[in-house]
Amino acid sequence: MAQYLAAKADHPDALLFFRMGDFYELFFADAEKAAAALGITLTKRGSHGGEPIPMAGVPWHQAEGYLAKLIRAGFKVAVCEQLEDPAEAKKRGGKSIVARGVVRVVTPGTLTEEGLLDARAANRLAAICYGAEGAAIAWADISTGAFEARPLAAAEVEEELAALAPAELLATDADCAKLSEAARLSGAALTPRPVVKADAKAAERRLKTAFEVAALDAFGDFTAPRAFGHGPAARLYRAHPGRRCAAPGAAQTQRRPRLYGD
Repeated sequence: MAQYLAAKADHPDALLFFRMGDFYELFFADAEKAAAALGITLTKRGSHGGEPIPMAGVPWHQAEGYLAKLIRAGFKVAVCEQLEDPAEAKKRGGKSIVARGVVRVVTPGTLTEEGLLDARAANRLAAICYGAEGAAIAWADISTGAFEARPLAAAEVEEELAALAPAELLATDADCAKLSEAARLSGAALTPRPVVKADAKAAERRLKTAFEVAALDAFGDFTAPRAFGHGPAARLYRAHPGRRCAAPGAAQTQRRPRLYGD
């Protein structure tokens, strides 16, 4: 279980799909949650700390359908795959463990697979930051590459979220309390991010790197007081772990950020 527990420790807020042969297995509380949400059998396997370990599993070839159900139920899922053929592990010795690692984190706002998306609606990932001069929002549709940002008065946040109807909303831990009701009303899954992820200077550096530019001037006025939050909001978006894992190569196809609503 050490390998499973190490992967779970890196993704404590996600259900961990742990690949074991032809199944993705879930253990402990993840198994109990998945069994209840998916209507699958909850069993037990071995023991940990003197207690039986709850376990549930889904066939790997049917995983996409189960992922869709879990995402619609509001869960995030980290997919931990076998990174080598079991035969290779056996060559290292009879007790060698197959190498595994999390290859993607699936969240409501980071879906790119056609089988998990609703073809009738946009699938937006949004981020909001508050500051002394109001608020700012950045949003992206990873499946299409659209990426936009705008400043907001604090009083406009709820209306803006209702209009955008994002699948997922990122905010700093401190801002989540302000946004919980607005997120609920808009149907967005609210994902807290550490406040360090909203640092404006880090945001600017990351955007420059991601879009291979020396300055952000061509994208609009990201530095004027009225746009104070574009950088932090964009930084929250760019830093989201699900985006990195679920959409490899997206940085090359994603459109450059555009200011809107001036």
